[in-house]
Amino acid sequence: MAQKTQRKHMFPENGYVFDTHTPLQNEFIQRVETDGIDSAVKWLKSVKNSELSHPQTLVFHWDGKTGDELELSKNEDFSDSLKYKCDDCECEIGNFEIGTKYFWRINGEEVGCFFTADNRFRFIKIDGVLNVRDIGGINIKQGMVYRGSDMDLCYHITDEGKRVFCHELGIKTEIELRHDADGTRPSAAGDEVKLKHLPYKAYETVFEKEWLKPLCDIMEFLSDESNYPVYIHCLGGADRTGMIAIFLRSLCGETDEDIHLDYELTSLSTYAYGLAEGAAADGFRRRDSVYYDDEFIKVIQAYAPEKTLSVQIRAFLKEAGVTDECMNKIVSILKKGRN
Repeated sequence: MAQKTQRKHMFPENGYVFDTHTPLQNEFIQRVETDGIDSAVKWLKSVKNSELSHPQTLVFHWDGKTGDELELSKNEDFSDSLKYKCDDCECEIGNFEIGTKYFWRINGEEVGCFFTADNRFRFIKIDGVLNVRDIGGINIKQGMVYRGSDMDLCYHITDEGKRVFCHELGIKTEIELRHDADGTRPSAAGDEVKLKHLPYKAYETVFEKEWLKPLCDIMEFLSDESNYPVYIHCLGGADRTGMIAIFLRSLCGETDEDIHLDYELTSLSTYAYGLAEGAAADGFRRRDSVYYDDEFIKVIQAYAPEKTLSVQIRAFLKEAGVTDECMNKIVSILKKGRN
C-alpha cells in the first residue's frame, strides 16, 4: 500500500508575523500622527487610485496539488476552524484578527502557526461594500461591532460578500442608521441576518431634542448581547456610523487620539475620497477631522470641560437619557480584551 505523502508547508513559516495593514495604510496612519490629517490627505490624493480600506491578504504556499483543503483556526485543536478548498497549492486569505496567533494545516496534516501584528485597527473586506472596519482591537473585543457602508443602495454586497459577512464574520444583526431607509425590508446580507432600523443623525444635530430618544434606542439595543455581532452602517459608514463608533469607543475608555484616528481612516475609502474635489453621486466630501464642526466639539466639551472625550461623551449620553445601567452593560459586552 502506497504511503500517503504529507504536504510540506512553504509559507508562512512557523513564527512568522503578518502585518494585516497594507503599507499605504501604515503610511497614512503615520502621517496623520506626525503631520496631521490635512497633510496626510494631501499625500493620499497623490497616491490614491482605488479603494484602500481593504486589509492586507496573506498567500499561503505548500507542496501540494489541486483539491487540497486549507484549514485555519485560532485554536490549536482546530475547533471552529475555517476551511478553504484550493484550486492550486496556494490560497489567499484576509480579514485576520490583529494581535492573534493562528494555526493552519493542509488536509488535516502537519500544523503550522503564525502571528498577526499587534496593530490598533482591523480593516475588513466584504466584497461589494466599502469602508469596513472592526471597531475592536484597542479596548474593545474584536468580532463584535463592524462599521461600514450600505449594502443595497450605493453599494451592493455580492454573494462572496454575503459569505464573508455571515459565515466568516458571523454577523447576526444589521443596524441601519439612514432615516429614509425602508426598515421593513430584509437584510441585504441574507435571511440569516436580522435588520434593525434605528435612524440617527450626526454632529451638532445629535444635541437636538428629537434625536435624543433615537440615541437611547440605539444604546438600549446595543446593551443586549444576543444582538451581537452587529454591522452598523449609514450610507458610506462615515458620519452617522462614525458618531456611534465614537460613542462606543468613548464608553470603553479609548484615548482621544485613537478615537480621532479611527475616524480619519475613512479617508482611505473611495466613498470619502470621491467628493474631496466636489459633488459626486457616490458619496460626500471628506470630513477634515472628527473636530471639523466647531459647534459639535464646543457643545460636547461643555459637558465635562478639560476632560477626555470619553468623559464628555458619557456625560452627554447620560443627559440624553441613556442610563448608567445601559452604558455599563455595553461596556461589559464589548470591553473584554482580545481573543
